[in-house]
Amino acid sequence: MAAFPNTNTITKDVLCLNDERVDRLLQRLSRVNWLSSFAEKNDEQVEQAIKEFAHFFGLKHCEIKWIAEEELPSFLEEMKLEYNDVWPQLQQVPEKIKHQAEQAGRLDALLTLADEVPALIFHHCFDKLFAALGRYGSSVVTTAVCYMMYIGGMACAWEIVSDIEGWETNPFLSLIAVLEHGHWPLGLIRNQFYVI
Repeated sequence: MAAFPNTNTITKDVLCLNDERVDRLLQRLSRVNWLSSFAEKNDEQVEQAIKEFAHFFGLKHCEIKWIAEEELPSFLEEMKLEYNDVWPQLQQVPEKIKHQAEQAGRLDALLTLADEVPALIFHHCFDKLFAALGRYGSSVVTTAVCYMMYIGGMACAWEIVSDIEGWETNPFLSLIAVLEHGHWPLGLIRNQFYVI
């Protein structure tokens, strides 16, 4: 797959000390073969990456729950953020990153990424996600695209501040690894992290 267009423009025009990290991450995202393995289950590397993500947020004993493709629409209909064990912490992360970026003089870089990266991910993943999930309807495809934009956007935003003390470990890179393996990390509910 081709790299994201305009990656160099984003990183070289506005970024900062971590522009190379962000650029490398954008290049990784450009090579993701979206949902290429989602029918396969029990990938140990995927499970390890998910456990690393959960552990970062203090959830040390989560069980990985693989769901079948045909379960996905009903799972998404029933999933509520208030039952997601990580969401209370995740919803605070963007503001914390913004605060760190502002203190480091990198707010312009962060705002540019927030404008550009989700659109790049959308254009790169939509056709693959539609091909894989279109039979389940537009709401499933839309949800998948939003997840991918969120994960990629948060990973890139974190990289902007990853040289600052306390921000060296980017937990979203674990979820990028899950995407690279062709799976979709759906979220943690009551100590079970769901993945397809």
